[in-house]
Amino acid sequence: MTNDFNISPKTTHIELPKTLVLVLPGSMFGSAESQLGRKAREYRNAVAEEILSHDGHFAVIDGFLSDEIQSGFDDVIEKGLSNAILAAERMGYPNSISAVRMYGCDTGEVAYDGWQENRSCCMDKYFDGPDDAAQFLSRHLETSEITVTGAWATLDDSSGCVNGVAQTLRSLMPNIQVRISETAIFEEYEDGELDGQPVFNTLR
Repeated sequence: MTNDFNISPKTTHIELPKTLVLVLPGSMFGSAESQLGRKAREYRNAVAEEILSHDGHFAVIDGFLSDEIQSGFDDVIEKGLSNAILAAERMGYPNSISAVRMYGCDTGEVAYDGWQENRSCCMDKYFDGPDDAAQFLSRHLETSEITVTGAWATLDDSSGCVNGVAQTLRSLMPNIQVRISETAIFEEYEDGELDGQPVFNTLR
């Protein structure tokens, strides 16, 4: 059958969910407080706000310092995971990593007893660090873009677990935009280099 009116057939555009990755949230507590003092709470609150406002997939990469996470922030993570499940169902992309909490410690520490207690969406598989967990995500995520936050990050992209996760995702998902969030906790905060300045985004 020919189309005498030159009308293009309808196509349905399905927007893939966005993804938020939270890297080593435990480092935003004792480690951050020892280096940043009272400002650490301010930075954590910004991360919490981003988690609660996010609409899409949500992945958490824990390390051994996650035993320092305060219960209120764990509640924020749980709410973020719950929201991610609802978002995936609404968008038609529910799968096992729409909302997932993984263990991949940057120092190689094994998961501590109780890591999974009172926490949902935890994978039984443990990863050899955050980058290994990011490799797993790259194989299974269906997403339009990825934002990485948590601790620690560097503006020059020279180090930091947040940067490492972002670099891994960029290299393995070249067609997906991967950015480091302005809420990430940057090492430069310790030197006062970022105080009073809006943080970018210079890292794509």
